[in-house]
Amino acid sequence: MNHATPELASALSTMLDRIDATLRENGYEGEPIIMYLAGGLAVNYYCGSRFTADVDASFSRRMALDHKELMVDFVDASGKPTQLYFDPTYSAKLAPMHEDFEDDSQEWEGIENERRLVKLKVLSPVDLAVSKLGRFEGNDRGDILELAKHAYFTADEFRQRAETAASYIVGNVRRLKTTIDIVCKDIEELESRSAAATGIK
Repeated sequence: MNHATPELASALSTMLDRIDATLRENGYEGEPIIMYLAGGLAVNYYCGSRFTADVDASFSRRMALDHKELMVDFVDASGKPTQLYFDPTYSAKLAPMHEDFEDDSQEWEGIENERRLVKLKVLSPVDLAVSKLGRFEGNDRGDILELAKHAYFTADEFRQRAETAASYIVGNVRRLKTTIDIVCKDIEELESRSAAATGIK
């Protein structure tokens, strides 16, 4: 399952260490706090594609974090110095999300979750794809199709999850419903090409 770029995974692990240190330094002794990862970094985890330098995530508790202290300098696979940073503008409330997205998230394999007060989970592939419908700009459409290419969900499974998520949205949902139709058509075409290539009718 874990296809993350090693350099990105290492930088993210360092960021988690810093969050853990902040919790310990401030005397936190409660239950482990869950960090729910979304965005391009989550796509990288599932597919090994799409390099990204920003961390889009929400937490199971309200957090007071210094985002500048969380910035991690690292060298990418091409040898280029870069920086991983936490995006403080990300909000799960501003994206279409199924009400069970936290329960259905999956633990990031191989990042030593057991030794920290903050545990990293990744949105499930279908919830990650659905979350991309909110903005649907730049790499979002490609990210959804990349997840579909890895057969994490079918067009029908995506539609069902997306339409349920859309039912929780208030405001103008017409654009969202149109986008769901566009993406489902994309996935169906992908499935048809895949079936043709394997001789399945």
